[in-house]
Amino acid sequence: MADKKKKRSGFTVACVVLVVLVCFIVFLVKKDTIITNLKETNFFERVFGATPGFVEKHEVPEKADSTGEQKQTVVTEDSTVKIQIETEKKPAPAPEQTQPVKQEQKITPEPAPEKEAVTKSTSSEKETAKAESVKTEVPITELQLCFVEIDSEGSVVRKLVKRSIPKDDSPLSTALKLLLKGPDASIAAEKNCQSLIPAGTKLLGIKIQNGVAYLDFSEDFEINTFGVEGYNAQLMQIVYTATSFSTVKSVQFLIEGEKKEYLGSEGQWIGSPLSRNAF
Repeated sequence: MADKKKKRSGFTVACVVLVVLVCFIVFLVKKDTIITNLKETNFFERVFGATPGFVEKHEVPEKADSTGEQKQTVVTEDSTVKIQIETEKKPAPAPEQTQPVKQEQKITPEPAPEKEAVTKSTSSEKETAKAESVKTEVPITELQLCFVEIDSEGSVVRKLVKRSIPKDDSPLSTALKLLLKGPDASIAAEKNCQSLIPAGTKLLGIKIQNGVAYLDFSEDFEINTFGVEGYNAQLMQIVYTATSFSTVKSVQFLIEGEKKEYLGSEGQWIGSPLSRNAF
């Protein structure tokens, strides 16, 4: 029991010494602050009636005026800012140097667009001219038509003429239709020509088989007011015009789709195909 008491008393003494040591260290660190507070508050004078000499002799350190420093810095910053602004306002204005450049830009002419417009117009005109030339270049073909002329003695003379027309897919039909219309007085080679094919005759159909052209005419083809020579001439005109094509060697005449042996009251034979040798 005695040992335990000794241990406890030793531990207590150690704690007290430690506390005193800590307080002494704190006092040393905060000595100026503690003495200053004691002097400013007059602690000793109020409690003990007199202030110790070391407290009265202690000089209170001047407190750093942080706000003043900040104000000073602010003032300096303001002054520096003001100086910078004033220096920025002082440079000479630049518009005087840029004015000559603007005047030069206004003086420069621009004739280039007119040239481009002229070249574009000329190129477009050339293109249109080419297109028109292509359109006008239509293939032309020559057809042989058989007309007749009446000489001074009143005889019927065969007259073969050529006529240029735009090329098409049915040249035989075109040639026969032109023949039925008669000669064209505006063409020099056809001025004195005549056609003895009855007026109003129409071509109703065409069929070519084994070199024979089966030509179907309207009933107007049967009536010819010029008699035997008129019938003979109208048949000759048809045969010579049709056989001018290499695919036709002879012509078989049909009236309203029917095959007849004779033509008209004069009795011209049409019951078989007729070639050029028949005239």
